[in-house]
Amino acid sequence: MRSIFIGIIGFFFSFSVWSAEAPDHDKRAISFNYLLNLTNPAGDIPVTVINFSVSPSLIRNDIHEFGAALSYSVNKTENTITNTTSESSTTSITGFYRYITPMGDPNSKYPLSRYFGPQIGFSSGKQGTDSSSSVSYGGQFGINMMVSQNMAINFHLIQVDYVASSPKQLLVTQSIGVKYYF
Repeated sequence: MRSIFIGIIGFFFSFSVWSAEAPDHDKRAISFNYLLNLTNPAGDIPVTVINFSVSPSLIRNDIHEFGAALSYSVNKTENTITNTTSESSTTSITGFYRYITPMGDPNSKYPLSRYFGPQIGFSSGKQGTDSSSSVSYGGQFGINMMVSQNMAINFHLIQVDYVASSPKQLLVTQSIGVKYYF
C-alpha cells in the first residue's frame, strides 16, 4: 500500500510539471466518480457495492486524454438465511489513454463528447484475511456532457478490467461523476 501512495505522489508531481508546460489550447482536468449499487436489498442475499475514483488528466487538442485513476471499491454481501456477512475491497491505480470525439452539435446548450481507450495498472484486493495484488488491464467507454465552460457530467458507461492474479478476476464497472476543467 505504501508503494501505491508513493506512486500517486510521484504522479501528481509529474502531472503538475507536465501540465505547467502545456500549450494554451491543452486542458487539465480532474474527475470524481461515484457508484452505489444495491442488489436485491430486501431479499435473502442483499449485495452493496460502493466505488469511488479520482482521475487527474491532461487533454491535448480536445482529442487525446492522458491520465491516471485511483479507485477504491467495497463489495458487501449479507446472507440473512445463514446470518453471515462477507466483505471484499479492491484498490487500484491505473494509467489511461482516452480518444475523445464530439457527439451531435458542439454549439448546443449541453454539448456531448464520447471517449474510449485502453488502461493498465495495478490492483490490490482483500477478502477477509486473504489479499492479493496484481497487474490489471482493460478499457473504458463513456460520455461527457458539458454543463458549463469548466464542468461536465461524466457518465463512465463501462470499464472492463482483467486482473491477472490467482484466481484471475474480471471487473466490470459503471459510474457517474463530475469532471472539472482548469
